[in-house]
Amino acid sequence: MRLLRPTWFEIDLDAAVDNLRAVRRLVGPGRKIVAVVKADAYGFGSLEMGRAFAAHGADALGVADLADGVRLRDAGLTLPILMYPNALPEAADDAIGADLIPTLTDLDAARAYDDAAARRARPADVFVKVDVGLERLGVPADQAVKLVLAIRDLAGLRLAGLCTHLHVPTGADPAYVEWQFGRFTAVLDALATQGVDVPIRLAASSPLVLGFPSTYLNAVDPGRMLYGYGHEAVAGPVVLRPTFRAFKSRLVEVKDLTPRERFAATAPFPITAAMRLGVIPAGMGDGVHRLNAGEALVRGRRVPILARPSLEHTRFDLTTVPDAVVGDEVVLVGRQGAEEITLDEIAERHTIDLLALALGVGPRVARVYVGSAAAGRADEGSRMEGGG
Repeated sequence: MRLLRPTWFEIDLDAAVDNLRAVRRLVGPGRKIVAVVKADAYGFGSLEMGRAFAAHGADALGVADLADGVRLRDAGLTLPILMYPNALPEAADDAIGADLIPTLTDLDAARAYDDAAARRARPADVFVKVDVGLERLGVPADQAVKLVLAIRDLAGLRLAGLCTHLHVPTGADPAYVEWQFGRFTAVLDALATQGVDVPIRLAASSPLVLGFPSTYLNAVDPGRMLYGYGHEAVAGPVVLRPTFRAFKSRLVEVKDLTPRERFAATAPFPITAAMRLGVIPAGMGDGVHRLNAGEALVRGRRVPILARPSLEHTRFDLTTVPDAVVGDEVVLVGRQGAEEITLDEIAERHTIDLLALALGVGPRVARVYVGSAAAGRADEGSRMEGGG
């Protein structure tokens, strides 16, 4: 592997595909899986992840960013793409033009999408999102039936589904989860009495897929679990593999330092004895200040980081690795020989959610996709339609 800048992020496509298969085993063959690739697939790259999920059994993709959805379409992905609420009504033409499925939360936006569909001279599929407890995006549960009935009267729109996103904090009381879920199913029941068919009924995100099978309905939209996050909170046989495989660089400078005789107190780090210094071309601009365990691996041994990473570089004490040379691999996250620096170790050190780690890898860092999973395309005729 030859990179102009030798710093890279290894992403395991096989792990992501295995996690998708784990979802399929949990929910069964009859339910639709909307594989969520929002936030650039949680930092792993929405295009490559989208291609892998499309090729290995996802029925649709979920995005929150309109630009992300358009980019996936422009790259040739043809399976349905559900766009969660995150855009202004004025973007309706762009969403409809890219054949995305917008999620609506109010009538003004619905009318804008109705107008956009009329300009294309064919109906557009839409979802409606119901807020049942997260208090974020969505029509309040007590107003949802009224909104859906109003949307039904818009000739350019076709109701493809109803969705929600439950608030499931760590260690959530099952009664709290069931209360929220009951508010959603009450909306579905009320719509049924009005003769409204809701093809896709979607409530189960990753925590619910892992721990609350009663919420599956006829579709699920896992996100974080596809990337290997979340299994630690679930008892049972679920095995998820981390998609974050490694964060690596190479030494671009190695030199010997002698103790300072003058201005020792103002040195960037203490040099009290002879020291061997190593430098990698990765720093704060690449996320190293958040993605480190205070150490890295060089030639299979742990070496400490010296001072804090600078904008473009990070320094290491290589004194215990006297044979290290320019070009040697430096592992900030991942395995080298018998040693490993884990994501859990880093998350604990910095008191951050594991979910934030891949998102913290800077955009300049090359993404290197490993594994045998082929990036494919969904069938040209595939559509996300309601099941049992």
